[in-house]
Amino acid sequence: MKDSIAYLPKDKQEELNLLANEVLKRLPQTEYIILYESYARNNCVRRGIRVEDGGIPTVKISDYDILVVTSGINSKKAEMILDNVEDLFFDGKDFDRDTPVQFINDDIKKFNQFIEEGRYFYTQIREEGIIENQ
Repeated sequence: MKDSIAYLPKDKQEELNLLANEVLKRLPQTEYIILYESYARNNCVRRGIRVEDGGIPTVKISDYDILVVTSGINSKKAEMILDNVEDLFFDGKDFDRDTPVQFINDDIKKFNQFIEEGRYFYTQIREEGIIENQ
């Protein structure tokens, strides 16, 4: 796992740091914050238009895929807190132009079990993800 987002444009680094800080402030049970998928692989699409079958143009914007690993908190409560962080992040932003956020929450025991079992999603995150240690 990598530990730096320094390769990303400054505005994306600032947004990700804001998200991480807000998660940590509101969810002190956080063990790890892991960025994965396109922003971790540095193959994200900031805003692209492609034409689908039938000639219909669609806008593609990569989202921030973030796994928040917690301990000692009910998953429903953690999800509600993460929804609030997402709402705060989007306050005053344009949903059609700004980077969406996709949070997933897992308990540390479940996360470690799935890594140990070699589940694809988790091994991919382990290989490609960028971790913010707490």
